[in-house]
Amino acid sequence: MLNEIKKRLADTLSEKRYAHSLGVAEEAKRLAEIYGADADKAYLAGLLHDCAKRIPTDKQLEECTARNVLLDEWAVKCPPVIHGFLGEEMAKSEYGVTDAEVLGAIRRHTVGGKGMTLLEKIVYIADLTEKNRDFDGVSELRKIVGTDLDGAVELSIRQQIKLCMSRRSVIHPDIICLWNDIMIGDTK
Repeated sequence: MLNEIKKRLADTLSEKRYAHSLGVAEEAKRLAEIYGADADKAYLAGLLHDCAKRIPTDKQLEECTARNVLLDEWAVKCPPVIHGFLGEEMAKSEYGVTDAEVLGAIRRHTVGGKGMTLLEKIVYIADLTEKNRDFDGVSELRKIVGTDLDGAVELSIRQQIKLCMSRRSVIHPDIICLWNDIMIGDTK
């Protein structure tokens, strides 16, 4: 099954996006082994997390409507996060994924949310720390991700909120809910 998924992703994603997906899969598997999550599920979720990225951002909303993917009002106002919601549906319908944990990790990899599972957090942070990523602050995340998952998630939220504020863009409320969960220690 994994070889078929890899072939389809290689055929549909850009070379750079495909390399990123492989990197996230490997990083998610590594983190799952460190933190005691299911490494196979982490790998699969990491591999498929960006399966909807092949659809241009401006067309993702149309695709969500066509596939009956429900989006909250904030996702509609934050188009770069839509691919997580659409990706969950595509993982089911196009790649045959039925595991709720894997699907949740795909859905929540962009904005997180209240009550995230360990697997969801792993894929969320693996998306940011995989070896191909290069942005201001990634080295800080990589330094702590292997020893403090919640600390890495916390730092990533700080970075994302600062970036959104500097761009004067909408912040999806789910990232605030994830922040609050970490601050009050309500993590799984």
